[in-house]
Amino acid sequence: LPRAMMKLLVAITAALALAGRAAAWLPSGGIARPACRAASSKVVGIQMKKKLKENTERQVVLVQDISSLGQKGEIVTVKKAYFRNYLGPYGMAEAATPEVLAKAEEERQKREAELAAQLEGARQQAATIDAVCGSTAITIMQRAGPDGKLFGSVTSAEISQLVEERAGVTVDKKNIDVPQISEAGSYVVGLKLHPKVDVTVNIVVVAQQD
Repeated sequence: LPRAMMKLLVAITAALALAGRAAAWLPSGGIARPACRAASSKVVGIQMKKKLKENTERQVVLVQDISSLGQKGEIVTVKKAYFRNYLGPYGMAEAATPEVLAKAEEERQKREAELAAQLEGARQQAATIDAVCGSTAITIMQRAGPDGKLFGSVTSAEISQLVEERAGVTVDKKNIDVPQISEAGSYVVGLKLHPKVDVTVNIVVVAQQD
């Protein structure tokens, strides 16, 4: 064959081989879809879901403590229908408007200041009790039998009264942890002045026989 004809046959063969390779990569439909178009569609789908979620939810400020959501003054996100049908009508939450948010922030700062003052007050009370009762035990006279066993028990109300008389600090009897006392001796009593503040006092129970 002439040289020109040979070159033409080689070119046709190469073109057919290239076309075969391209067809192997095509989907069953035979139409190639650009990867960028598929990625773009996925991004659009995510954005639409996000937008739909934003349209069904809203931020609210809790007017009271709700165990399933949070404490009073907190900003939470809830379903619009939940707020519209339950939280709002029952006065449990308010829509998080700029005015409501400003008010909530003011109340939060006020509440934090009050809590800080309570903690500091409890620490000062603990220091006073420790200074007055820490070095000297509180003596309690209690009736007892010949064997030294007490007839009655030492109560938290008694401890509260004695601490107030000696240190000038009032402690609720519910916050006093008195150990089991059945006979004369020395004991340690715990006082809880604040969730973060505890102090102990020493007591000496003296048996008093008739």
